[in-house]
Amino acid sequence: MFTLPLPVYLYGLAQALGMSAAPLIIFVGGLIGARIAPDPSLITLPIAAIVVGSALAAMPAGLLMQRFGRKPVFIGASMMAVLAALFAAFSVQTNNFWGFCFATMLIGMHLAFIQQFRFAALEWVPVAQSGAAAAVVLLGGLFAAFIGPELGSRGMGLSDAPFAGSFLLLVADYGLLILLLAFMPAKEFSAQQNSGSGRSMLSLLKQPVLPAAIASGACAYAVMSLIMTATPLSMTSFAGYDVQQTKLVIQSHIIAMFLPSLFAASLLRIFAIKGLMLLGLAAFCASISIAMFGPDYWAYWLALVLLGCGWNFLFLSGTALLPRAYQEEERFKAQALNDMLVFSVQAAAALSAGWLVSHYGWYVLNLVALPLMLLALFFLGRWMLSERNAST
Repeated sequence: MFTLPLPVYLYGLAQALGMSAAPLIIFVGGLIGARIAPDPSLITLPIAAIVVGSALAAMPAGLLMQRFGRKPVFIGASMMAVLAALFAAFSVQTNNFWGFCFATMLIGMHLAFIQQFRFAALEWVPVAQSGAAAAVVLLGGLFAAFIGPELGSRGMGLSDAPFAGSFLLLVADYGLLILLLAFMPAKEFSAQQNSGSGRSMLSLLKQPVLPAAIASGACAYAVMSLIMTATPLSMTSFAGYDVQQTKLVIQSHIIAMFLPSLFAASLLRIFAIKGLMLLGLAAFCASISIAMFGPDYWAYWLALVLLGCGWNFLFLSGTALLPRAYQEEERFKAQALNDMLVFSVQAAAALSAGWLVSHYGWYVLNLVALPLMLLALFFLGRWMLSERNAST
């Protein structure tokens, strides 16, 4: 992991800055919603809006980079995010719930571009090192897990409206990101490599390897978003825990999402991609089982930590598997398709989380995750069977 090209580590640093908006909104979005939402069922909508934004921008992000290159698109998207953070601060200050949701959706659209950092890093390494390169970029999320909630807590009292100042601090964070991106080296490709030629999206999907990679990432994000989005509401409104206790659980969860990336090389060597996917599904099963014990604080904490580990194993293995599904000239097409499907499924899960936990409770919410895991297992098994048939 420590012998990779310098740009891989720079993308990891950029990930830390760019992804900090996600834990910030996860931490404060529901609390702001509880104060200004017109209806209690809409409390988690600002959090779900960032996922909707990511889903809407996933395909355009890949296609814009194919047309204009990664660096200018990364910088342009980050400038848009600065305006979105300013509008979020204004909306919170003026108690404009729908304006705040629109701002978090724009921030979510920026996160779709941030997700492309991992693909940009993969371009600097051979396929054999794709898992290690992806792990370095994902590790940036570990630092985002601290930066985001700190922006939330430190900005809470900067203005009359709680947390409006948090989004002004996010503007400063985005400024550092733009500065870093401006000095990042750009990978050069030939016209043929950037042409977008090759097989159609339908042809790519007919290979068992691509649906397996997509299903791994989609399951990782859908199950994680479903449970994590509802956790602050479940802990504070239904189980009676305070904001600081909830903050610790969410921070621990986000740390668990990215800390295993430190050991990615060893994990991939021991388990290989297939084994790591199965380990991720096993961690999800353990998380759901513990969450169903009841509203005990440490049950919440352990369930969310296991949920984070399961996300890491599934998303990392899905990202490492993806380059095996496309040729160089097909990369933007395949990457855009992957992210569009992954974040669309995540958006549906996040949008339903608040409604499910409000109407049916924490127990049923966790049960809903099981069919998503079975679907991922199906596509994983289909790919493993095709690999076995090909080898024999």
